[in-house]
Amino acid sequence: MRPLQQLQRDADCNMLEVKMNERGFAFLNSLMDLMVLMLLLPLIVLFFSFVMQFSQALNPKTLEWQLFTEELRVYLHEIDSIEEINNGGGVRIIQKGEEYDIESYLQIIRKQKFRQGHEPMLTGVESCTFKIDGAKLKIRVKFSGGPTEEAEYVLTPP
Repeated sequence: MRPLQQLQRDADCNMLEVKMNERGFAFLNSLMDLMVLMLLLPLIVLFFSFVMQFSQALNPKTLEWQLFTEELRVYLHEIDSIEEINNGGGVRIIQKGEEYDIESYLQIIRKQKFRQGHEPMLTGVESCTFKIDGAKLKIRVKFSGGPTEEAEYVLTPP
């Protein structure tokens, strides 16, 4: 019987050692998990800031504004003359013998060629001002219920 009691005691001691080791292992495991989390947390923050910037860049109004500014840049390249019209509500551009009016009309900015037609360039506009200052054209657009955008162009002669 003695050997059976000895085995029982040995088993109890081994279980006690296992329980002690499990406590230490769980604590160390938690510390390792915390360290990994602390290393990954800045990456998670960077990812979400990138996603926010990307989603803002895909805003339809932002994209429309960028397209408008690029299209206007084409009409302002190698111009023969430019003048303000409608008390700063638009500009008349003569480029290679062709006349373009780009002006605020109702809630859009439209383009007309030789004062005919009606091609919308920018929509959802509450107010718009065009100002020629020497060799620069400054545009300020306030969107309906939204932000105000500004653009500045350097005018280039032919």
